[in-house]
Amino acid sequence: MKENRLKMASEALRKADLDAVVYGAGANFQYLLECNDFYWQRNALHNIMGMGTSYLQPEVLLWMDADGNYQVLTNGHNRSYFESRYPGHVIVTYMDQFEDAIAPLIHGKRVGIGVSSRDYIGEMLRAIDPDLEITDAEDLLKDIRWYKDADEVAALRFIARFTDEANMYVFNNLKEGMTQREAENMIIQYGLDHGIDDLSFTPTVGFKTQNTVTADDVAYYDRNWTLRPQTGIALDIGYMHNGYCSDWGRSYYYGKAPERIRNAYAALHAGQQYMVEHIVPYETNNNELYRMVLRKVTELGFGPDLRYQQEEMLGHQIGIDCHEFPMVNKDYDFVLKPGMVFASEPKMWFQGEMYMRVEDMILVTENGAEFLTNFPRDLFEF
Repeated sequence: MKENRLKMASEALRKADLDAVVYGAGANFQYLLECNDFYWQRNALHNIMGMGTSYLQPEVLLWMDADGNYQVLTNGHNRSYFESRYPGHVIVTYMDQFEDAIAPLIHGKRVGIGVSSRDYIGEMLRAIDPDLEITDAEDLLKDIRWYKDADEVAALRFIARFTDEANMYVFNNLKEGMTQREAENMIIQYGLDHGIDDLSFTPTVGFKTQNTVTADDVAYYDRNWTLRPQTGIALDIGYMHNGYCSDWGRSYYYGKAPERIRNAYAALHAGQQYMVEHIVPYETNNNELYRMVLRKVTELGFGPDLRYQQEEMLGHQIGIDCHEFPMVNKDYDFVLKPGMVFASEPKMWFQGEMYMRVEDMILVTENGAEFLTNFPRDLFEF
């Protein structure tokens, strides 16, 4: 465990008046132990829905107290992995015996638990001591995890660059007559062929053909729709590798796009770039970012077409989980600081024409902000 993470986590426990935490193999588990190559059950909405893995019986648990003492409890299947990494901090047992193995470690009366295997852990702790006060500690480390260290930034750079490359392959291989399902499977296969661990979420390569039923509803897609001339395509794609996620979006147009649609897409990119160029670390507030994008697209004549104006919703933080808190919208009031990485995904909808999106991963630096995703912004019509 990295000493600085151990220290910050101990301070967070004391600040929350917790005697200890018990985490299943979720994002906090990975973050504290930095076991980026350990595969744990996750889903794309893990930190938004909060219940994605609550029912799972764990293969491994992390116990840590407010003094920084910690133990990894694991079944025999994972023994060699954890003993080689955390010598002196591993207890090997069977899944059904986690209760007996962790009981001697429990002291005090306030214990926090996370989302992963929440139900199992809660019942186990209550069986050990019915008087324990068990509280939600999923967000205990959120203020720490907001800021990515150099290793985390390198991991996010890698997966962002890979995602750019994967989507260049897709752009070059979209063909008339292929179904949306076939296009999405191309994304999946590219990751498998290049050794990427998994997807961040189910990919979307959404077809909406001009003046047809497919372009009547912003939310509805049929994966059997085929690519035809005058089809707008909105992509939402993410991969996961070495424990970190990407989230990426672009739009394409098959055929010659109407001038208004072509100009709108350019405006969407201009709004994204304007926002990034005007981020000032230690000064710019998270809740200003949507309005920065809106300001530019309004200047270019497309203000009313930008979606989610009431919520001023623009995106989310990203890292171990694809969708990490805090969200990028008007309800989250904090100043951007170096090390934060967020996904910005402004969108427009033109009924009867197309739904379009641009999404980039953005790193806040000491001098401003930079795009981690750098797919060419002038690729639209094909």
